[in-house]
Amino acid sequence: MRFRILGPLDISDEAGQHVAFSRRLHRSALTLLLLNAGQPCSVASLSAGLWGDEPPLSPEVSLRSCIYGIRKALPDASRLRTHPSGYLISVQPGEFDLDDFRDLASRGRAAMDGGDAQAAAALLNQALSLWREPPLADLPAVPARERLLDQRKETQDALNDARLALGEHRQVLAELRSVVAADPLHEHAWAQLIIALYRSGARAEALGAFGRLRVTLISSQGIDPGPELQDLHRRVLADDPALMITMAPRPAALTEPAPAEPAPAEPAPAEPDTASPDPWQPACQLPATVADFTGRAAELECVLKRLSGQRPAVTVVTGMLGIGKTALAVVAAHQASAGFPDGQLYACLDDGGRPRDPQVVLGELLRGLGVPAGGIPAARFEREALYRSVLAGRRVLVLADGASSAAQVRPLLPGTAGSAVLVTSRARLPDLDGARFIELGGLHPANSILLLARISGRDIADAGWDAGQDPEAEHAESEVEAARAIASACGHLPLALRIAGARLADDPELTVTDLAALLSDESRRLDELTVGGASVRTRLGAAAQSVSDPARRALAFLAAADSCETPGSVIVTLLDDADAGKLAPELVGAGLLHRVSSDGKHGRSYRLHPLAQAYAGELLSSRLITTRVGERRTTSRNPARS
Repeated sequence: MRFRILGPLDISDEAGQHVAFSRRLHRSALTLLLLNAGQPCSVASLSAGLWGDEPPLSPEVSLRSCIYGIRKALPDASRLRTHPSGYLISVQPGEFDLDDFRDLASRGRAAMDGGDAQAAAALLNQALSLWREPPLADLPAVPARERLLDQRKETQDALNDARLALGEHRQVLAELRSVVAADPLHEHAWAQLIIALYRSGARAEALGAFGRLRVTLISSQGIDPGPELQDLHRRVLADDPALMITMAPRPAALTEPAPAEPAPAEPAPAEPDTASPDPWQPACQLPATVADFTGRAAELECVLKRLSGQRPAVTVVTGMLGIGKTALAVVAAHQASAGFPDGQLYACLDDGGRPRDPQVVLGELLRGLGVPAGGIPAARFEREALYRSVLAGRRVLVLADGASSAAQVRPLLPGTAGSAVLVTSRARLPDLDGARFIELGGLHPANSILLLARISGRDIADAGWDAGQDPEAEHAESEVEAARAIASACGHLPLALRIAGARLADDPELTVTDLAALLSDESRRLDELTVGGASVRTRLGAAAQSVSDPARRALAFLAAADSCETPGSVIVTLLDDADAGKLAPELVGAGLLHRVSSDGKHGRSYRLHPLAQAYAGELLSSRLITTRVGERRTTSRNPARS
């Protein structure tokens, strides 16, 4: 038989005849079973994958009926059998496209590691040819789905590396343009595009591509491109001849191998004063430091003290979205790097608002540490054990950026003393053992103006502090007042301040006073806080989409309350929901709400950032919201937005 799940589910019998499954539920259940082929799949995991949080009244009965229907349609019903732990489906070698894909991809990476780019390209291309559109059409939205899509993307990257190593830069240009257009934060794809453009004679376009990426990263993430792209940019500027030879991991693969020397009868004795080389190659994966980093002196000192103390240390920098967590962590990691001579690792745990699978991230880290792709275990526990073994006895700093849960971070923790882990997260991750939490608030007003001045290139700060002593500085003083108004309208949020500064830098005719006037209109403030691909509203919207619908309703109610602080008990009363007590912590974890105080009478209180309140107000005005307060039902209809 033949089983294929990398596109729409497709099963054929021994004669090659298609086996039809008319019900979507049967196709999804069979796909989940095949994903775990050879291993029992529990009733709980199948129910969660098929129905999520809305199971039928009798999920076990429904599942038994589903399994019965699958067995009835299979040519060989004995393939699917009941197991004490659930259900198990058996496949033979060569029958399953997912097994074939993983085997071909692993062999392709091993060939690349061995210096054979030609064989690598052939194997990787064969692996990708097994995928059909739409990919994983019958696989429900389970974590394994994202993991498989990440594996597909990694294989495509590896294939493009191999094709570039073979000199096929012109042939891959169109594909690489499509990749970066679809995923504008995928830095390695940008590096591939830049090298392909340079080799094709488009040096100016290659430099322009780096500039576009840098603007995108600074405006959306507040960081510069990473070390790979920084180094590539310098080499393009210098017209490094090596760029025209190869980008393969092992450049020797592109040249004819030299004739092998006859092996000596016995090994030649080593010189007495020659030391054996250390095979460990320290990795430095940190993003470039933030050149315009401003303020946060106390928080930075606290992080550095933590990193220089007793190890292993786990430090979590937390705060609402756009507060500057990554900027602080990157600056601290660079300043502390001398204390970690065996390397600094960077693990990105967030993919545009979606949590990344830590097992995929572990694979990236292991390859960065020099482990060949073919030597990375597929099994979770083996992969984690290998990671801990590689780092054992080393002094390494791991920066885990954008964690959404402690479960994402735990697999990345080194197993021995000597290393440290620095985490950024909107949530506090209270279940991360041994962690110290550093919570960021808004910038100090003086630092807000200084950051605005640095981003915009205007002499706002210097003029402002001197204006009080200079009788001829009335214009400068008015600009400082306007800058203070901008900082206040931005709620001293670094993300918003960076966007405001970028607008001033982008438009020399836009004065500080003009921008302050635009931002003074609360109904249009979020419209004005956008530049290029960066938008405060977009970031807030992505965070709001990550929470439940009741939590979004609670967010809208907080906007309607229009209060500096709102006790959690008020939210519970307004929603009249047994689970309402969980909604405020859910919003805090998404970076949309801030805990400010607790007292015996009202319990924990919460505060909305002014920009989050503006967004919540839009939620309130965009839908019909019905609430129950005690025994009375109140309906608020769509108020017109000015």
